[in-house]
Amino acid sequence: MTKTVTDTLTGMYFTLDDPDGSYASGQIIRLAAEGVYLVRFDGNEVPLPLELVSLGEMLGTTEEEYKLWRFFDTIEERDKWIEWIDTPSTPRVISLVRPSK
Repeated sequence: MTKTVTDTLTGMYFTLDDPDGSYASGQIIRLAAEGVYLVRFDGNEVPLPLELVSLGEMLGTTEEEYKLWRFFDTIEERDKWIEWIDTPSTPRVISLVRPSK
């Protein structure tokens, strides 16, 4: 009897949050074994070697229950997320004093 393994992550792009506030990005290359994927992190100059990552690691969260891994269907979606996250927010000033008449 053959057991079929469902693979829904191969080809997807990702970002991975680091505890220091930075992030890494890359692509899921292929299923290596049930529940384990070969991923390639983006390098600055050259592609980095493939790494094995389990589904358990991909489902990891911080102590505050924030997801560490975010998945995207296309590189454009991932790049749009990265652009949004890297854009500094503009501070807003809220006046707590009522104007006098």
